Amino acid sequence: MHHEPVRLNGDFGVLLNDVGPDDLRDDAFRRDAYALWLHHRGLLVVRGEALAGISPGELVAWAGVFGAVEEEPMAGRESSMVEDSPIMRIGNVRDAEGKPRAQFAEVPPLQSEADIRYNPATRRPVWHTDSTFRQHPPIGSVFHCKQAPPRGGETLFADMRGAFAALDEETKACLSSLEAVCSLAHHDKKISLYSPGYPTLTPEQRAANPPRRVPLVLRHPVTGEPALYGMNSSTCAVVPAGEPVAEERLDLFDLDGIEDDSVATLRALLPHATGPEFAVAWAWQPGDVVVWDNRCTIHAATGFDHETYPREMWRLTLVDPARA
Repeated sequence: MHHEPVRLNGDFGVLLNDVGPDDLRDDAFRRDAYALWLHHRGLLVVRGEALAGISPGELVAWAGVFGAVEEEPMAGRESSMVEDSPIMRIGNVRDAEGKPRAQFAEVPPLQSEADIRYNPATRRPVWHTDSTFRQHPPIGSVFHCKQAPPRGGETLFADMRGAFAALDEETKACLSSLEAVCSLAHHDKKISLYSPGYPTLTPEQRAANPPRRVPLVLRHPVTGEPALYGMNSSTCAVVPAGEPVAEERLDLFDLDGIEDDSVATLRALLPHATGPEFAVAWAWQPGDVVVWDNRCTIHAATGFDHETYPREMWRLTLVDPARA
């Protein structure tokens, strides 16, 4: 490969510099990029000034190298979609009438590198695995920077393969016997409690998106390596595999955003899993495209001066091609 890979944190994460639109279309570049993505534990960044102007179609085509691009918008996010595409906007940009045209949740900015590690007292940053509440959770995501503030707004990533491998055998066995109960309604209600204006599900949307169960340890279907999994704002309980959860408890989780004490099992792992040996803080430049593997990484947003600076990110969701 003529773009020399730059490691981001040991074996976790890799950057390719000076990438242009022609590279994204090149079959050899695509093959090499996919192999690097898998080898470096599911985190790949391509960077180049020429990528700042890529079209929705070009971004969708690049995303297709890593999985099938999901076409349908998630419930409650329709107004944030880029026109005539499956791309969702993330950020604080508004239309000509001043209405929000992107999903935005206000979160604290990083004050120091120590803020990257999960803080049990503040429950920040909000580290998570994407969409564990879905029947078939996505295999990954693609994030493309269109506008970035001069500072702040980093995206944090952490290596769940490495974090699991570093645990003792007794803890690994215990976690492997547990499942997380995850709910989109719980997720949205919880976020709305600290970010007013964040949309919550209608009764009809809630009925169409019932709670799901996922394992706390997921074996990657391609590499075969186990990783911690299921850490999400939608996670409302942790239970032994197969144990039922009463409907009245689910109502409490969904309608009030209340989290069961059992989720402490997951939260107790987060300071370990987001320590400096496993984490990357990516500072965005316009044109950057990051692909992350949802099956073996977690990530978190950080804040910026959103009253002064615009931030616009384009996001695509990747699903298993066998289920597309």
